[in-house]
Amino acid sequence: MYDDLFKKILVVEDDLSYRNPLKDFFSNHGYTVSVSDDGSMAMEKLLFHMPSLVILDLLLPKVSGFDVLSRIRSYPDPKVAAMPVIILSNSSSPNDIAKAQAGKIDFYLIKSQTTFDMVLQKVEEILFHGEHPSESSQEETWDLTKV
Repeated sequence: MYDDLFKKILVVEDDLSYRNPLKDFFSNHGYTVSVSDDGSMAMEKLLFHMPSLVILDLLLPKVSGFDVLSRIRSYPDPKVAAMPVIILSNSSSPNDIAKAQAGKIDFYLIKSQTTFDMVLQKVEEILFHGEHPSESSQEETWDLTKV
């Protein structure tokens, strides 16, 4: 069984019409979701909530997603510095993708090419190594007639 501590995520997204449905989607799948609508508050929310994973937009007001990623990776606490990060951005620029990958992201998703189910799949691949958390709590059944 997976501990609920592994089902905490931070969504850093400034577009309310995208952020709220994404938050609701993950909440409906058993995740505790905290949100930040700009890069300047992202680290404060991250340190307060200590999520298992961050979903980060790159094009943010005040502080860019690249700067947030840099702050995460350079944070003195190794648990924070190693926190998994998925970029979920409108940018399909090869330069942005390369720059994000250089920041040691776990995955890069382009919003226009990605469904919420695809985001969930990547989150669960990262957090649970591909095993769906609800599947792990089911008991295995043995057919004793074939023994």
